[in-house]
Amino acid sequence: MRLTMIAALAVTALAAAGCADATAEADAVDDARDKVRQVSNAMYGTRLVKADDIGHHIADLKGVEVLNVSGAGTGTPGGVRVTVRVSGVALRGEGLFRGPGRVTANRCFELAFDGRPGEWDTAPPPAPCPDGAPPTFAPWPEAPPVSAARIEGALPKVNALPSGRGVEERDVRAALAKLGLHPAIRIETEPQSDFAVGVSLYSDATPPGKPRCVLARVSPGKTKAWVPSPTEARQGCKAHIALGTGR
Repeated sequence: MRLTMIAALAVTALAAAGCADATAEADAVDDARDKVRQVSNAMYGTRLVKADDIGHHIADLKGVEVLNVSGAGTGTPGGVRVTVRVSGVALRGEGLFRGPGRVTANRCFELAFDGRPGEWDTAPPPAPCPDGAPPTFAPWPEAPPVSAARIEGALPKVNALPSGRGVEERDVRAALAKLGLHPAIRIETEPQSDFAVGVSLYSDATPPGKPRCVLARVSPGKTKAWVPSPTEARQGCKAHIALGTGR
């Protein structure tokens, strides 16, 4: 009887461990889906047309691998399709027969570009991970300095609360997309609830000695863009820095 009970407990523990592993795997897949959703948001409303430029711009984003780029441009039949791979991570709890750990799920997705803005805050569909070497991209050609005045003029002006609605991140990205900025200029946005959206624009391809970074903040009643101070610049050209300046 005692051996039977021990065996039953062991089976139960193994089943629980299997369920915990499956839960952690599902959480890692959800994390991968969330990360590719952020990639899609980062490309929302892009005015880039050439397939190579679109693939290159995505490859410059952190935490994403571009595995394949197909199509010639957004104006051609079928548009441009970019297959990317992201890694989702989840924590696995401690079990009877093993300690806690990390579970990683590598997943591929396909982003489509046809000249329309696309869907905001929606993860692109899963796709098979292609075989073969991923594409390589030549360095970006020289980019003009990022103009704070031009950025500020393009960003939306939101009425002061409570009379107006909050700040929408997708509206900020759509406004910046209309500028047709040099493809080497990376745009990062970060919302602060519906009260503000921080913006950073940065280019490695800007000539030395010229402004490479512009920060901006869109909030109800106030829209401001500026070249970061030396103190801000030491923290990096990040959208959350713009949210925390209090300008």
